[in-house]
Parts: sequence; structure tokens; C-alpha cells
Amino acid sequence: MRIISGSLRGRKIPNVYKIKNVSPSSDFLKGVLFNVIGRDIRGKVFCDLYAGSGNIGFEALSRGAAFCVFVETSPALISIIIDLSKKFGIEEKVKIIKKGVFKALEKGLLKEYKPDYIFLDPPYNLGLCGKTIDGIIASLSPLDFNAGNNIIVQHDKREILPSNYPPFKLVSEKKHGKSVLSFYRVL
Repeated sequence: MRIISGSLRGRKIPNVYKIKNVSPSSDFLKGVLFNVIGRDIRGKVFCDLYAGSGNIGFEALSRGAAFCVFVETSPALISIIIDLSKKFGIEEKVKIIKKGVFKALEKGLLKEYKPDYIFLDPPYNLGLCGKTIDGIIASLSPLDFNAGNNIIVQHDKREILPSNYPPFKLVSEKKHGKSVLSFYRVL
């Protein structure tokens, strides 16, 4: 795996396929994701839930995100994110939350960091996508949502997600192989 565009283009991300329940986003899906986001990522705060090796969050930083919050529980994966942020010289743009996603949401992760983009790619076929979106919404008050806030979900094509998670509405879906990227936005 590698970072495919931006200031860190070509930098390698370690292969973590051997770690249980980790299946990193392919370069193709990553390209689709960031082609949809486009230049809007510049200067924004990105949150990478179920971060794994940090593949998506590092791509966001490479493409101009101002800051990225990685949420991960695996000590091995946390170590990779720490090592890469040092190797890439971007430690000041990285915060690692060493908790489960639901615990991090309960503890006020979103209120503290106010991300413009929240990306989630939980292990497939565990029903975590809808539960995580519900957790995101429950962790905030209606006043915390702004037009333009985004949730992007990478999920198995067999997992059908609703078109609305008020105040978020589905604005786009991109399918590739067994995966789907669902883009939700506060309009």
C-alpha cells in the first residue's frame, strides 16, 4: 500500500492484511473516495474511525487536511500510525485515540475535535456501520452539526444503509467489487 497523491505521494504504508479483522482500503477505492471529496479536504479536520494502519487518514493529510484524528484499539496498529506520523514528519497534525470507537464517541471525541469529515470502515458483516453512525449522531447535540459535515462509510455491498440518518442525507454511493462508499452530508 502507498499514499497515492499529495505531499506524501509514494510513501509506503505497511501491509496489515495478516492482522485479524483488518482489510485495508485498496488504492482504487482510496482514489475514488478522494476524487469525490476533491479539494474540499484542504484545511479540514478528518477523523478516521476504525483506523487500522491509518491508510485513509494519511491520504487525507497528504491531500491537505489540516489535522487527522485516528481511532484504533490494536496496539500493533497504533504503533504503525505513531511510527508513520514520525517518519512522515507530521506528528503535530495527528492525534491517536487509543479506545474503541463507541467509547471514544461517548467521551466526546467529536465535540473536542469537530471533524469536517468522519470516515468509517469497520470490519465487514458485523453490523457496525449503522450502529456507528447512530453513535456519531447521539454523541452530538443538534447545534453541533453544520452544513457540510460529512460521514463517509466504506461497507460491504450486502450491507444496505438507509438514505437518511438525520441530519445526514446520502448524497452519493460508489460501488467497486464487494465494497461500497456511501457519502452522507448535512445539507
